[in-house]
Parts: sequence; C-alpha cells; structure tokens
Amino acid sequence: MRCIATCLLRTARPPASRCGLPNHVHLILVPSDPDGLRRALARVHRSYAGTIQGRRKRTGHFWQGRFGAVAMDEQHLAAALRYVSLNPVRARLVQRAQDWRWSSTRAHLRGRDDGLTALAPIRDRFPEFADLLATEPEADLFSALRSAESIGRPLGDSRFLARIERQTGRVLKPAKRGPKTSVEEDG
Repeated sequence: MRCIATCLLRTARPPASRCGLPNHVHLILVPSDPDGLRRALARVHRSYAGTIQGRRKRTGHFWQGRFGAVAMDEQHLAAALRYVSLNPVRARLVQRAQDWRWSSTRAHLRGRDDGLTALAPIRDRFPEFADLLATEPEADLFSALRSAESIGRPLGDSRFLARIERQTGRVLKPAKRGPKTSVEEDG
C-alpha cells in the first residue's frame, strides 16, 4: 500500500480513501487535472508491478484488468466510501473496518493523517465518518457503483450529469431502451 500511495503522491494527490485486499485494491482519488488519474495509475502500475514481478522473477501481466474509474456525486461518493471501508469486513478478514491495517478507515475515524491518505477531501464532506460507516449499506448503490465502473459512466443525479455533460461536451445520460424509431417520408 505504501508503494501505491508513494507513486500517487509523486503524480497526483494521495488517495482520499484506500483499501488493499489480498486480490485487489480500492482507491478513491480526486485527480488534480483531467489526465491526472491516468498518469497516476500508470505510474502505480509501472512501479508496483515492476517491484512485485522483480521479487517473483516473473514477467507478463500483473493486474487483472484496466482500472475502473467513476466520476460521482456526493450520494454515490458516500456509498463508495462505505463500500471501500467495509470491504475487509464483507470479505470476513476482520470484524471491524478500522482493524484492517491496509485501509485508510482508521485514519478517517481518528481524524489523524497516516501519511498515505488525503483526509481533508473526505473530512470536509463527511465530518462524522463513523456515522457514515454506521449507515446501513445500500445494496442498490453498491450495485450501481460496480455497474458504472464496468461501463465507465458517471454516477449522480440529473443536475450532476448535466454539469458533467456541459464540462465534457459529451452525452452521458443513458439513452432510452428499445428500437430506434424511424421517420417515414410521405411521398
């Protein structure tokens, strides 16, 4: 986790939330510019994968797939924080989220910097982190997060999506389902 956080510090901001598990890593990042996320994770990939592959004297693919990235509004950010923080509990690795040492949950709960996490972006939005974790996890929001990650769509209410559409010049709202209607000309 320290290697990942160090790479992120060199390229972007430290993660706002993080959790390393035996088979995957979750990072909640606030990129510093439009290309910041890609640059930061490329550096993480080169450094971390190179270090581990060197130790194991192996070459080839290290990560299972490309990173998932989802722009999200406050409601979905809260759900993502719960999802990331409670992942070790759901995986039955610990009974309490703050007991998982490869997570930022303890730092957020104590309100003290651990040197690997940017606490301010989360503390400013969710000053009562313990209350955030105590809120019943929303299965539908967790499902929406996983779905958005796989298709690369932002998550948020209509105002949030409209703002992102204006900023990017792209249509991001899901299209209506069903066959497209064609206009027949009278002739």
